[in-house]
Amino acid sequence: MTDKKTVLLPNKFRDPYTFEDVINLADTIVRDADCLDLSRISFIEPYSMLSFLLLGKMYLLKRGIKLKLIRIPLAIHQYLSRMDFFKTEIFETADSLNEKMMLKRSSVSKTIIEIVEIPNKERESVKVITGVIELFRKRASFILKHWFSDNLVDYFVTVISELCQNIFEHSLESGYLSMQTYSLNNEKIFRLVISDSGIGIVKSFELNKEIQFDSPAKLIEMALTTPISSKREYGYGLCQVNSIIERLNGMIYIRSDNASLSTLYNKTRSGSYIFYKNSLSPFSGTQISISLTA
Repeated sequence: MTDKKTVLLPNKFRDPYTFEDVINLADTIVRDADCLDLSRISFIEPYSMLSFLLLGKMYLLKRGIKLKLIRIPLAIHQYLSRMDFFKTEIFETADSLNEKMMLKRSSVSKTIIEIVEIPNKERESVKVITGVIELFRKRASFILKHWFSDNLVDYFVTVISELCQNIFEHSLESGYLSMQTYSLNNEKIFRLVISDSGIGIVKSFELNKEIQFDSPAKLIEMALTTPISSKREYGYGLCQVNSIIERLNGMIYIRSDNASLSTLYNKTRSGSYIFYKNSLSPFSGTQISISLTA
């Protein structure tokens, strides 16, 4: 911290793993901070962006005021504005971005889907999800151009539908979706992120005494690989998503409360890697990142 009430954020918005260093500061930020200094941030990807948004939402709910962002680098300010980050009205900014400095919305920028709030009520949520899917179909040839195939769009329509449905079925809180294809270290990355600050996976299964698990991370794996559900007799949502991403040789990262699971398919000769983490810094809700690389 640079002083008692300003937190200088580390440059750790590059992927879900490095963003853990920001989550480690969450309690301090919510309890003590008046503003956040973003001057060190050089890059932000969708998972970090939505998780940061959730952090601001937690601050707003607990403190009753908006957390102020200061010293935002121009490129970061442009990106966040382009992704409709500030339209959520979660944060306050010290400086507004001149309209002439805004990134233009053109065919060149159709490799994204801007931040969309997914309501926690079924009727409203279904309407929003339908709109997201329609927009995705229009932009899919741009977003997925490095991976494009006949079945790919339908696969991701299923993924979007299933993961967004989990928000109103399980989280008891609204959530957010965002999507982007970008370049990093000579690699093309597609990332779909769906996050909420609800009750989390473990709490959603509390009333189901038939489900036994060794750790929160193991429960996340069970939800991903076996047909269990906290609401329905048979839960195929996450299983179906997992099957699709395995078929596409992609990656799934799920973080819920204080545990995470990362599954990388066909990254080695053995076929896949699975990483478990427990006893992480608590962070409300469930955050899911789906990635393809080329």
